[in-house]
Amino acid sequence: MHTVSGQGFEFDMSMLPISDGAVELKAPGMRYKFTAFPSARIAAEFKGIGKGTITQMKAEVEVDVNRFRQPAGPGTEIRFDAAEINADAACVEFTGLFVRATDQKRFPFRVLFGSVTDGSGVVIPSSTSEISGLLSKSVNLGSRARPAVVTTAMYEAEDGISELK
Repeated sequence: MHTVSGQGFEFDMSMLPISDGAVELKAPGMRYKFTAFPSARIAAEFKGIGKGTITQMKAEVEVDVNRFRQPAGPGTEIRFDAAEINADAACVEFTGLFVRATDQKRFPFRVLFGSVTDGSGVVIPSSTSEISGLLSKSVNLGSRARPAVVTTAMYEAEDGISELK
């Protein structure tokens, strides 16, 4: 993830295999969803807070597209572009914990991707059925010329706060 302007995260990561992916074809569109987890801790920088490590993270994705291309037929690669994503039916969210390197302060976070005006995706279903698992996916959200809008909510997890009764 690369921040083009404002405060936000900078990191690269590899993910563990997806175990709960689902693809539903509903001509002329389709929907896919999954949860995913990084394969290891992630070196990261949050502009304005500093460098550190993402020690916990979960990605939740649910995307609905109004049309797609599957030239080789059922069970094969499905392709779509950002313009084919239903603007009000796509959710890409990262939640986790960032630990700043200088003082080990903990910052729980939530990153929510907004509308995507550029990018594309490739999804491969696990079978030829209209409803199947997700074998693999590769998606680009935004570009340098037209980045995706992202909202990041982060707060400092404080120690020594009184428990309310």
